[in-house]
Amino acid sequence: MDTGRAEDWLLDLAQRHRLSPTQRQIVQRMLGMFPDVAFLSTIEIAEQAGVSQPTVTRLATALGFAGYPEFRAAMREVVLSGGPGAVVPDRHSAVDLEISNLAATRRVLDSDHMLSAVRLLAATTPLGVIGLRASAALAEYFGYFARRVLPAVHVQTDAGSLDDAVLELRQQGASAVLVFAMPRYPAGTVEALQLARRLGMATVVVTDSALVPFAPDADVLLVAPVGTGLVFDSHAAGVVLAVSLLDAIANTDPVRTQERLEAHEALVDRWAF
Repeated sequence: MDTGRAEDWLLDLAQRHRLSPTQRQIVQRMLGMFPDVAFLSTIEIAEQAGVSQPTVTRLATALGFAGYPEFRAAMREVVLSGGPGAVVPDRHSAVDLEISNLAATRRVLDSDHMLSAVRLLAATTPLGVIGLRASAALAEYFGYFARRVLPAVHVQTDAGSLDDAVLELRQQGASAVLVFAMPRYPAGTVEALQLARRLGMATVVVTDSALVPFAPDADVLLVAPVGTGLVFDSHAAGVVLAVSLLDAIANTDPVRTQERLEAHEALVDRWAF
């Protein structure tokens, strides 16, 4: 039995489907259980993975199988024969996936969509930045540095006050808003997008796929694929896109950018260790 090839098969299968963090944990546990895992019941796998039996069943359907029996049959074939049709995809590590994601992001940086996003965001004062739940870190990261070069940046990561924040942005003269919307997409994010457009603001959205259901609510959609090879999504491409976007915005007014950076540098001695 070639368990290494079986592990490759399961890992590749998992990376080609969007799984929840719990489902990824099950896959990681199963990778260390070959060849026995191909002959275990859902109850046995659930016990060893520390999850419920229905969760294991849902994993099978999330991987594209009609049910767990079909998934187990495929695993057995891989274990016993080296893979369906003896064809096993190559292993892709988390780093390999990020390299691919960054290559896709590079194409975005050279696109007309990027130019449109820069034009819209450079022209608005204040600049509103929205990111809820998993996207909050990206919004805060962008906002932290944006405040160094732009005169008025407001970051909103609280869903409870999001409507008020969007309305206030518009009342203060904002003409556009930047939204980070990574999986799983919070309903509050989509509602904020729709509200911003109703209020007359342009929307620039950074998300993981051009096929997101809220794409029609974005005036400009910038795609930064997420890494799905680990238990939780990796936003490495999103970080690169965010910093590149800010760099391009800063370069639209190099004199202002230089003045603000120098003013910030004058304060560094007060806090840098």
